[in-house]
Amino acid sequence: MTEEHSMMNCPTIDGAAVVATAPPFKNMYTCELPHVPEGVGTVRRCAQGVLAAWGIPAAAAQEALLAISDLVTDSVMHGLPPAELRLSLRRDGVRTVVRVEIVETETALAPVWPGVAPRRDVLGCGSALVKALAVRYGTDSRAGAVTRWADLPAF
Repeated sequence: MTEEHSMMNCPTIDGAAVVATAPPFKNMYTCELPHVPEGVGTVRRCAQGVLAAWGIPAAAAQEALLAISDLVTDSVMHGLPPAELRLSLRRDGVRTVVRVEIVETETALAPVWPGVAPRRDVLGCGSALVKALAVRYGTDSRAGAVTRWADLPAF
């Protein structure tokens, strides 16, 4: 792993660092989600930098950031830690998509913040916003982890 791809540190939130790693593959990115509401904006800014570095056009990046914000907020507000954001570029036929994944290693979900309603998995991955923006979306459950994912147009 090169120095460039080994570790990216985003700003801290209430003393907890948002740490992101970039695997040796240039089109993959992971970020541990801080389990505080203030962390959503920080994760979004980190993701914005990644999308820009990948050369995603501005309009496509903005749509991806909306979906990222929605999925991260849902995880932070309704899920139990630990959770991770994963971004990757993938081929989907003739186009390239940004795959956004939120991986929660705890399968038991409960409200974390006072006054927050339990998660409604009506669409399987967040909200009508994600459904409207995504080419495909869904939820996978494997080996004690739940992954909510969406494929968004990139190029």
